[in-house]
Amino acid sequence: MDKEKVFRQCTTFCILFAFWILLSGYLDAFHLIAGAVCSAIVTFLSYDLMITKHKRGGVFKLLRFTFYCGWLFIEILRAAFDVAYRVLHPHMPIDPQIVTFETPLSDDITRTVLANSITLTPGTITIDVDGGTYTVHALTSAAARDLMDDRTIEKRVTCIFQDAP
Repeated sequence: MDKEKVFRQCTTFCILFAFWILLSGYLDAFHLIAGAVCSAIVTFLSYDLMITKHKRGGVFKLLRFTFYCGWLFIEILRAAFDVAYRVLHPHMPIDPQIVTFETPLSDDITRTVLANSITLTPGTITIDVDGGTYTVHALTSAAARDLMDDRTIEKRVTCIFQDAP
């Protein structure tokens, strides 16, 4: 067993056990032992999900992701107001569409972040992801055009995870 794997397992166990203590609020023997056993089982089954192998630029990637979350929050608010306007408008100016587009993203985490970002934005929902092909329902033609032509969300996700400029 290599040192890095042991370190990742120990770190995962400590994080999970601390979280258990924080949530349970009890420091008696029963709860501590139950927490240790549960944390050990979860660590054994999924230690590689929480702490992955060290890659260069991890701090910068985290910083870019933090800024992305702020940008996404603003986009969610903007889209929410747009959807509210369209739903409350007497003529309901919507043009629902289902669009399919390809993306060069190859990593599962990157694809998942893109799909979830699309779904979190009001007025769009990711229906299916098959490899690099996304099928998305868009409430308006502008939202569909943004996904197909501008690809703003895709560009930002790529910038975070693929280290593109």
